[in-house]
Amino acid sequence: MSLLYGNKRRFEVGQEKTTVVIGAGPYGLSSAAHIKSKGIQTIVFGKPMEFWQNMPSEMYLKSSWSALNISDHAGKYSLNRYAKSSGITQQEPVPLQVFLKYGHWFQQQVVPDVDQTYVQFLAQDGKGFHLDLADGRSIKASTVIVATGISSFAYIPHFATHLPLTLASHNQAHKDFSRFEQKKVVVVGSGQSALEAAALLYEANASVEIISRGPVVWIDRRLYRYTGLAKRIFYPPSDVGPPGVNWLVAFPLLFRRFSDQARRSLDERAVRPAGAPWLRSRVEGRVTCTENTSILKATKQAEGVHLKLSDGTTREVDHIILGTGYRANISALKFIDPSLLLKIREYNGFPILNEWFESSVPQLHFAGALSGYVFGPLCRFVVGSKVAARQVARHLEREIIGKIY
Repeated sequence: MSLLYGNKRRFEVGQEKTTVVIGAGPYGLSSAAHIKSKGIQTIVFGKPMEFWQNMPSEMYLKSSWSALNISDHAGKYSLNRYAKSSGITQQEPVPLQVFLKYGHWFQQQVVPDVDQTYVQFLAQDGKGFHLDLADGRSIKASTVIVATGISSFAYIPHFATHLPLTLASHNQAHKDFSRFEQKKVVVVGSGQSALEAAALLYEANASVEIISRGPVVWIDRRLYRYTGLAKRIFYPPSDVGPPGVNWLVAFPLLFRRFSDQARRSLDERAVRPAGAPWLRSRVEGRVTCTENTSILKATKQAEGVHLKLSDGTTREVDHIILGTGYRANISALKFIDPSLLLKIREYNGFPILNEWFESSVPQLHFAGALSGYVFGPLCRFVVGSKVAARQVARHLEREIIGKIY
């Protein structure tokens, strides 16, 4: 049956027609906002903004202000609107705490009924899906959108896989670096997360060295800073990638039409490891940088770690912070039933998706990093949430209306 829902028609045909969104970060909230705007019965599972909540509170974000809007169908709940309502001025770099408060405000305004329970198991059930929840409940759904963020995809290099967390840990494991005061710490990597972790460690009075396989590169944003309104010629609001490349990756629905080779090349050029220019003064002259060098072997030794490097030198340190980024792979989502996983067509761990972000299993959609192979690097950033949410909502509206009428 259908019910009137505001100015929309709400379609409610029992629990089996429920749409479930797994994840309550920017992609999950955006997806839910757009789907709910169509009057479609929707449940969101997850803890709002959890990944961001676990970051160091003093962090700043690499993305520009214009690229941090969480999307709703009418564009009413932008970062600008939140800033205006809260008396906050636009600023760059954007403090994590500003974005975090904005995310919670968005959730409370648009998706206030998030169910903060984890999904433990997702399986196919006839033409729909069966979900088991951490609190013992089970539900059925006609459609599922997986928008679980990137925390499951943290990349641990081979040399560190055997070390305990007390000696080697991914940087996402640390909300506070104060416990490393007076400790010798190596940070592995040369991307934004590695460089900012190194800065925060230094500021927490740790002895820090960055070790990176390539050079430490700092983004040059002079065209952004000094060209006024003309900056939009060089930088689209999405602001992912260097000038030229950034326009080619700014439109995910166009990006998916490029050849596989072109997509891979553009993706690599758009997200090369580099640090934001505002971070440079907090690293250079303060943190030792050993570039173009790899860790060949890491061995537990007493209370620390002995490192053997590719340049022939060694290190004795207390801890290794792995600023090694994330590698999306659908098999890392352990809540997906293995038999369902086998039905999902994929390439190098990425599900193959159609224009509606739908996988080879009908009504199973993926939003966020897992959609990156098809739709490009925008899907690794907040700004990519709009196109994913819009496409999924349009598809569901069309599917439901077509079946009811």
